[in-house]
Amino acid sequence: MLAAADTVNVTDLTLMTCDKTILKGANDYTVIKTPRTALLASVDRATLLAQVGKEFDTELRLEGTTGSQTMDKASKALSDIFGGAKVSISGSFLPRGKDEVCAYMAGVLHYETLQMTYDQPLAGCITAVGNRIFYIYRAGTAGDPASLLQLMREARALALAIKPISGT
Repeated sequence: MLAAADTVNVTDLTLMTCDKTILKGANDYTVIKTPRTALLASVDRATLLAQVGKEFDTELRLEGTTGSQTMDKASKALSDIFGGAKVSISGSFLPRGKDEVCAYMAGVLHYETLQMTYDQPLAGCITAVGNRIFYIYRAGTAGDPASLLQLMREARALALAIKPISGT
């Protein structure tokens, strides 16, 4: 479902906790994606992080809201996956700063369907490994600032754990 709703990225890896119920509320999972437009790009981490945009050139912050146009597109994509059943997404998922490994995004997305309503805390790391661009997303179950910071640290640790086969 996570991969099918995303027409902009290729899902490289999805990790879910096997002993947990999925889609009964906030879930703990990890997803690694590559933007389709960047599949053939070759860029080192330092260059990518220098080019991600001025919105990441701020100190780490956890406030703000995401534009409604972005949320509308995500809501429509999920509604299409569920056969037209209405899915509404609101909340925030915004740039939160960067370091030498990641450009970070984090926030809490609010999902509403006919069957359920829940908040999904989410953090992301935009990075490059072996000259390939990756988006690493960590989702958790608590949306307080400390928990979002922990999800960002976990996404960073994953970025550091990915090693290219060729050594580039």
